[in-house]
Amino acid sequence: MSQIVQFEPFSSTIEPEFWAGLAHHKLHSARLDTARAGIRGEFVGGRRHAVRGSTAGEVVQRVAVPARLRVSQGIWSGSDDSSSGGNGGDDNGASAQPSGVTVTGHLYNTNTIEEFKKYDKGELLRGVGAEILEDISSGRATTAPELLWPFVLLSFSDLKKYHFYHWFGFPAVTADPPDTYETMTPLSSHVGSETDLDALRVAYADYAASIHGAFLVRYQPSTSRVWQLYSLAEWDAAFAEAGEGEHAETMLAFIDPSSHASRLGWPLRNLLTWVRHTHAETRRVRVLCFRDAALCAASSSAQQQSKIDPSAFESIVVDINVTAVADLKSATSVSGWERNERDKLAPRMVNLSSTMDPVRLAESALDLNLQLMRWRLAPSIDLAKIAGTRALLVGAGTLGAYAARALLAWGVRKITFIDNGRVSFSNPPRQPLYEFEDTLGGGKPKAEAAAEAMRRIFPNVDAQGVQMSIPMPGHAVSPAELDSTRLTVEKLDGLVQEHDVVFLLTDSRESRWLPTMLGTLHRKIVICVALGFDSYVAMRHGVYPDADDVSRSRLGCYFCNDVVAPTDSLTDRTLDQQCTVTRPGLAPIASGTAVELLTTILQHPLGGLAPAPASGSNLESLSDAPEQEGVFGVPDHQIRGYLVGFRQHAIVGQSSDMCTACSPKIIAAYREHGFEFLLRAFNNTLVAEDMPHVPIAVEDGAANVPEGYSYLETLTGLAALHRQTDDIMADIEWSDAEDADAAAGDTDDDFEAV
Repeated sequence: MSQIVQFEPFSSTIEPEFWAGLAHHKLHSARLDTARAGIRGEFVGGRRHAVRGSTAGEVVQRVAVPARLRVSQGIWSGSDDSSSGGNGGDDNGASAQPSGVTVTGHLYNTNTIEEFKKYDKGELLRGVGAEILEDISSGRATTAPELLWPFVLLSFSDLKKYHFYHWFGFPAVTADPPDTYETMTPLSSHVGSETDLDALRVAYADYAASIHGAFLVRYQPSTSRVWQLYSLAEWDAAFAEAGEGEHAETMLAFIDPSSHASRLGWPLRNLLTWVRHTHAETRRVRVLCFRDAALCAASSSAQQQSKIDPSAFESIVVDINVTAVADLKSATSVSGWERNERDKLAPRMVNLSSTMDPVRLAESALDLNLQLMRWRLAPSIDLAKIAGTRALLVGAGTLGAYAARALLAWGVRKITFIDNGRVSFSNPPRQPLYEFEDTLGGGKPKAEAAAEAMRRIFPNVDAQGVQMSIPMPGHAVSPAELDSTRLTVEKLDGLVQEHDVVFLLTDSRESRWLPTMLGTLHRKIVICVALGFDSYVAMRHGVYPDADDVSRSRLGCYFCNDVVAPTDSLTDRTLDQQCTVTRPGLAPIASGTAVELLTTILQHPLGGLAPAPASGSNLESLSDAPEQEGVFGVPDHQIRGYLVGFRQHAIVGQSSDMCTACSPKIIAAYREHGFEFLLRAFNNTLVAEDMPHVPIAVEDGAANVPEGYSYLETLTGLAALHRQTDDIMADIEWSDAEDADAAAGDTDDDFEAV
């Protein structure tokens, strides 16, 4: 008596790494695009698990396990096949291993939980079912049987909470009236001998590489070639050959993922659909539900060449009555949504936040916030370039603390602090990287405390602190300090070379001089920030286009507009001059502006060589920026802001050939004399042969700089310019009227030159 064929539905098995792959796909590839994407899945032949007793080797019973379709991080297909109108092509899947079948999946990733809930799931399955029928009618499924078993994954990824809502579907074109079967026999009982079973193992091992889930097998007992395997495309040949044996037969075979005694694997549903559409004359077919692929593959390996115990075979042979297409009530009815853990037709939710490494979660959260910029606002931004930037912060005070936080928010992973101070009681309220505990016991070294705070805030940041007192012009170096000063210069030079950008964030002019000169020498991006009481400047230093040619014009540095060299500004200061007295809200504005200036530079095609924008060309919005001008437009040279009136404007200043920090004369002197040149700048002394044009009195080959001028001013020509100015002023004769006006307090600047 005929019975209705019952099928064991697939159950999805998802490796945790898959969700990381899905999150990466959503952030970096799909973004807001909801078009379906291709992924991969795999199923293997179903086998029962042996439950062993207390006696060694004793098998109490064999337990059936659900038919699994496994997906993992490594099975993203890397291409979206939705444009083909079907699965087509020769690269839609191949066996990942001889015992498994790799199949194509369709990912439908929604942007909101509401969209996920309202998705027309019936229409989705019907659409994929129509593609299966198209692949059958076109012949593609005949040459690539894995096209008969696509799966779908409808999902919504809440990447802020790491909640993944998902629903798997395994579309199957259903038959109504259903297909029926007459007999169901274990393979071990169907074949004639144990030798025939072992021959099947050998035949399968030889043919496994070309099997994609379904094949034809001809059984010819008592012959030299007991088993002969064919592809589906060889249907006519497989059934037409008479065979050598008297009881030869041809069977339709498939890798059966079911381990249930009477329910057949889900892939058979679409395989029978293929039979009824491509071989309409076939009303009855003998089917080999092959569940022993893994067993055969293992036993045929070099390590296991022994015969298989017949009792180990679990494949079954079924005689199935195929319902004709003409007898179907509907040829396009499709089912296949997976039931959840409560056996209901409903989606599932995976919460990975509690199982993931918190450091990894922090990394993902930061990446999420940055990647969201690319979804709508700045699709072409190069976040990797920003994240890979190595930042050296000279100064770990108020400016340094705010700049470090802004860099971290942009994803910068390498940040090094330089500072020689210790955390004082006045620091924590104004400098966000320090706490009260850092002030105790004389205060922690600022640079190290800042780096520790950064690592607490974001463990994946490579933050280092270097306690260093930077040598400065006008601050003499005693003979006892020569060796330590030389080592400090060498270390600072190495740090500048190891980083991509140098931020000058100190509270004195002279402390910026040496980093400015080294940044110019090594052609680094240098960003300088300085504060007044209610005003600030954030500016970038120009970069020489050619390391061997420092004579070409470029944007100026912090010192280019000065007519005097930096000197000791720290001695003999009153209390208000010893402290940074600014409005508290100014530092975060200035530091944030400096960091945004850096990102604008990094996103410009010319980087540090980008010219400053022409006057009046400032953009009103990001969308106004031409592509050749960078993602964020052209970076300004100097940005000056004022809290009075809340004003801000940008200015441009070219480099000066008399600059005491970056001019060609300074760079050439350092290249020629190295540390000796720096000593002259620090101690404000020169050697006579350095500047033969300067009239000085020489004692023992050395002399003091001419009175009223510094060594750097004398070297660059600023001293000569001052003398020329003094000579011109000395030649000016003032009229009696102007003298009277001056005596009366008139500040009119008009004068008469004689």
